[in-house]
Amino acid sequence: MAWEYQRTESDNNFKLIPEGIHRVRVAEVEKAVSKNGNDMLKIKLDVSGYPGYLFHHIVFMPDRKDITNRMLTNFYDSFKDIKDGELDLSKWKGKVGACKVKHEEYNSEMQARVHYFVEANKQGDLPAWKEPERKGDGSSSQVGNGDNKFVEVTDEEVESLGFL
Repeated sequence: MAWEYQRTESDNNFKLIPEGIHRVRVAEVEKAVSKNGNDMLKIKLDVSGYPGYLFHHIVFMPDRKDITNRMLTNFYDSFKDIKDGELDLSKWKGKVGACKVKHEEYNSEMQARVHYFVEANKQGDLPAWKEPERKGDGSSSQVGNGDNKFVEVTDEEVESLGFL
């Protein structure tokens, strides 16, 4: 095989998404299982005008239904185009809401995280959606194959939820 190699530095040093309220769009969502065996949703969010992503997890805790329902209600209230109780994940892709971003240290690095989702009726003063600019991509990420199967996640991913 012939190839003309040229050294190219990685461009995955995204700027940290600033703290504050941002419009977000569901890029991907999939079912997963936490290390404690609870079902959960892993949500990957595009952020208006930024090349990076936010990742959010909703854990279904049978012994703490009040927390699970509060997390789902907060999510549904932000994404007006997703009906309350809708768990057909294929209908979530591309829907726009908003969230408050905060910075937290994780593995000795600062990361932008979803602090909470902002209710749709409180999003009126936010700027219009601006497509994220990603070098070499030109589009937002694609959702999985839509089979809604549960997948295993690493202990580190689960620990980042703060519930364990």
